[in-house]
Amino acid sequence: MARDQEPMTDDELAEASEQIQDLREEVRDDLAADLGGDPADYRADKRFDDEGERSGEAVPDGGE
Repeated sequence: MARDQEPMTDDELAEASEQIQDLREEVRDDLAADLGGDPADYRADKRFDDEGERSGEAVPDGGE
């Protein structure tokens, strides 16, 4: 936090969180439009193992 700046209020934090979620959705839509596939394919929190199933390991290269 910058010096001499007041902490964000709960309402400001909630608004920022909503704006970030909206931006995430917009980015996923744009990626799907540009690269193909479904916007859900571009969720950063979605993880797969070598067989394409959900697992606890992230696959940074998209699993290819």
